[in-house]
Amino acid sequence: MGDWEIKDNPCAGKDSDKTFYSQSTFILPVEGKKDNIFMADRWNKTNLPDSKYIWLPLTFEGDSPVIKWYDKWKL
Repeated sequence: MGDWEIKDNPCAGKDSDKTFYSQSTFILPVEGKKDNIFMADRWNKTNLPDSKYIWLPLTFEGDSPVIKWYDKWKL
């Protein structure tokens, strides 16, 4: 698999330093697409049924991953 290297935070924009108030869960590859889906969860510890997931496009700029917040997006 090669050598590991340290990269900067892939999240960009407002609340990116907090991973958009979520916890990284999974990177979902999409067959036939060059981009992937970044999946994360938002736990509501006082109301677990209200916990949610966020799915955002994970793209690349050169060899660096980029995750930007979108209120709506299409694959």
